Amino acid sequence: MKIADDDTSRMLEEEECPGSPDLESVLANESVGSAASHPALLVDAATRLVRVLQLMPEGNRGAVLVVSNGTLVGIFTERDVLMKVAGQSTDLEHTAVSQVMTVDPVTLPVEATVAFALNEMVIEGFRHIPLVD
Repeated sequence: MKIADDDTSRMLEEEECPGSPDLESVLANESVGSAASHPALLVDAATRLVRVLQLMPEGNRGAVLVVSNGTLVGIFTERDVLMKVAGQSTDLEHTAVSQVMTVDPVTLPVEATVAFALNEMVIEGFRHIPLVD
């Protein structure tokens, strides 16, 4: 069976760009602020771990942003749970999230491109980067 030249050209073009033809443009031009699908989950620095550990699965989040007087002071992630809480003799009822959070997290401006954010996450090994405006 012979394939028409038009069909061959069309198939080659499709193979060169298996995803959306606009994917590269979106990665380079779309801001992370407009691409973010969920608002951040914020907790006060004094919030007890027992409450934070309830909020994370309720909100379907792998991280919470920790604020004090409206300023970002830390992030508490699933990795913090594994490395700083699990297997320790931590009193969840009396320990504030500020005692086990990651202090001064790397942030990105909401205007950063999706490509820049993905690059930063890969290089730094992050699953979560807070967006600030």
